[in-house]
Amino acid sequence: MLLGLAAAALWLATPAESGEPRPAAIGSGRLVVVPVNLAVRAVPEVEPGIEPVWRALLEYFASEAQPVIALDRLDAGALWNEVMVDAKKAGDEKNLYAVYGHFARRVAAQAQFESILFPTLITQAAHVSGRMASWDGVRRPIEIPGQFNETIDTFREGKIWLARHGGTGELAAASLHIAVVSANGDLRYEGRGGLVLLQELTPPENANGREFVTVMRKDAFAAPDQLREGIEAAFRE
Repeated sequence: MLLGLAAAALWLATPAESGEPRPAAIGSGRLVVVPVNLAVRAVPEVEPGIEPVWRALLEYFASEAQPVIALDRLDAGALWNEVMVDAKKAGDEKNLYAVYGHFARRVAAQAQFESILFPTLITQAAHVSGRMASWDGVRRPIEIPGQFNETIDTFREGKIWLARHGGTGELAAASLHIAVVSANGDLRYEGRGGLVLLQELTPPENANGREFVTVMRKDAFAAPDQLREGIEAAFRE
């Protein structure tokens, strides 16, 4: 499978912010960025974030001096299928990081680079304390609607307790998992960074009710500043 590497490298025209340090995990050489969730199918809750996070990653690594190679999703998907065939022959199909290594070596046969980045969106539980939710290196404010009487709302296996000071419990959130692999297939770094809250609290339909409801947020990933912060958190060693 031949990749359209030269064309992909022309995607980035916006330089990185002046003076912004390059993450040590990716080294000083050229970086290949693989499409988000190429290897692991995204759950429905985070599917809307695939394109926004992809754009945020390309903007984060944009550099006139050292442009990244951004792989086309169709080409990368076709190559991944070929790599999985090779991995099965080698008995590595159940080891995701071994498959990453196979993929890196196949790309290295077509282009020179130092590191290749595999980004994956995952769901996490954000821990609520007061009016803040925290997970994977980030904190996000939460809105507690209505009056702060002592109420309770069930969320999956956990519970959200609300009182005058705020809340305690868990809300669903999205994080970015990254794996950085060298051109010869060795894992150089992996990390996670919190992106956005997927859920929010809404007041009960019945004005006399005591139970709040957790609902999925609309346009949860329409927050470029939070996406960038999450990317930075994922690379924080």
